[in-house]
Amino acid sequence: MKLKKIILLLILTLPCALAAQEKSRIRFNYGIKAGFQALTYNDPEFEIDGYIFDSNNIQSSKIGYTIAPFIRATYKSFYLQTETTFGMSRQSFEFSEAETEQTDYIPGMSVYNLKTFCVQVPLLFGYNFIDQKVFGMSVFTGPRIKHIISSHNKQEFNNFKYSSLREELEKTTYYWEIGLGVKIGNVFFDFVYDIGLSDTSKYLEAADEGKRFKTNRSDNVLSFSVGMIF
Repeated sequence: MKLKKIILLLILTLPCALAAQEKSRIRFNYGIKAGFQALTYNDPEFEIDGYIFDSNNIQSSKIGYTIAPFIRATYKSFYLQTETTFGMSRQSFEFSEAETEQTDYIPGMSVYNLKTFCVQVPLLFGYNFIDQKVFGMSVFTGPRIKHIISSHNKQEFNNFKYSSLREELEKTTYYWEIGLGVKIGNVFFDFVYDIGLSDTSKYLEAADEGKRFKTNRSDNVLSFSVGMIF
């Protein structure tokens, strides 16, 4: 009778013990990182009165900044990470070398400067292919959602035909992130490339002239960050 009770007790308690042991293998870490980002574009097109400026006519070469607290759950060599990234992006579009006489720009002198502030939330799946206490390397990938804080946007159009140009941006855009991480002690470096999956712009409007122009562009983001993990 006592043996049956012992066996029954083992049957009831063993799953709980195994679950507790499995849970103890999951390691939680947190940290913060800051870095730089630069935007490139997927087949950008600005169509104004039938004239299209393609990727050969649009240039963008300004640096933005990010800062992000994050939390990571690690199981063996795999981890799941999420973060809240606060960022500022700066873009400069220079319209040059117009190849038609019916253009709305003065060749080589029309510039559109855009500054945006945003909040981004990724869900990253990572693999530590080197996982030592002093040194580690990992690869990671996953979706990222970006939300524009429209009240803080700054747009500046210089030397355009229309005096009241304004771009209506998509408030929420989606990306797929691919990255490489290098860790030395508690310090790490992330090299990341985000691929744009949705349009960032709705349209370009000249309200005073009663004109609206179609835009079609999505951005890719190349970024570098350094941080601490605890």
